[in-house]
Amino acid sequence: MGEKLYGLNKTTLIDYPGKVASTIFTRGCNLRCPYCHNPDFVSCCEDIPDLFKWSEIVDYLKKRSGLLGGVCITGGEPLIHDDIPELISDIHSIGLKVKIDTNGTLPEKLRSLKADYIAMDIKTSLKNYKLLGYTGSESELAGRVTESIRIIRESGIPHHFRTTVVPGIVSESDIEEIIGMAAGEKIYVLQGYRPGVTLDPAYSEVPAMEPERLETMCGMFKAAGIDCTLRYNN
Repeated sequence: MGEKLYGLNKTTLIDYPGKVASTIFTRGCNLRCPYCHNPDFVSCCEDIPDLFKWSEIVDYLKKRSGLLGGVCITGGEPLIHDDIPELISDIHSIGLKVKIDTNGTLPEKLRSLKADYIAMDIKTSLKNYKLLGYTGSESELAGRVTESIRIIRESGIPHHFRTTVVPGIVSESDIEEIIGMAAGEKIYVLQGYRPGVTLDPAYSEVPAMEPERLETMCGMFKAAGIDCTLRYNN
C-alpha cells in the first residue's frame, strides 16, 4: 500500500468557526450518505487531482502558520483512521489549533482525542441512518451516537452539533428526535442541503428545501431552548 494522500483546501473562512484555516480531507468513510458532496473522498478514489503527501501538507502549514489560526480535518470520516492523533500532534507542533469533523459513530475514537474543536453531525433520526449506509442495528447506533454526544460534552472541548437538512432524509418529525438528542446544548447548526455533485448522482437533482421550511425547523430548536444557526450550504 502506498503512502497516504490527502486533499487540501489551503484557505477557508467557514470550516473553523472564528478562524482563517486550512481544511484537510481524509479518504474513506463508514457511511454512504447519498447526498455527500465529497464522493471521491468517501470512495477513496485514486484519481482525485491535487492530492498531497502528509509531509507536503506539514511544509505548507509551517509556511502559512503566521496567517492561519487553525486546521480543520474532515473527510470522508477522519476517525476511521488510527493515525489522526499523530496528525493532530504534528499540527499542534506548528502552533495551530485543530478542528475535527465527525459523524459520531465512532465514540471509542473520541475518548482520547486532543482536538481543539469538534463538529459532530447528527445526520437524521436513528431509523433513517439505514438510508445513509449504516449497517448496524438501530439500538447499536443509538448507543454510539449517544455516547459520542456525552464524550464531546464532557470533554470540555468547544463544539457544536449540526444537521444537513436533506429532503426525503430529514423532516420535521426527524428534527423532533434530533432535538431530544441535543437537549441541553446552547446552540445547534442546521445546514440547508444544496444540489451539486453527490455520491448518489440522483441526489444532484434533489432540490434544496424551501427556506421557509428550514426556518420552521430552526424555530423548533429555539422553542426547545436551543439557539439555532441556519446556514444555506452543505
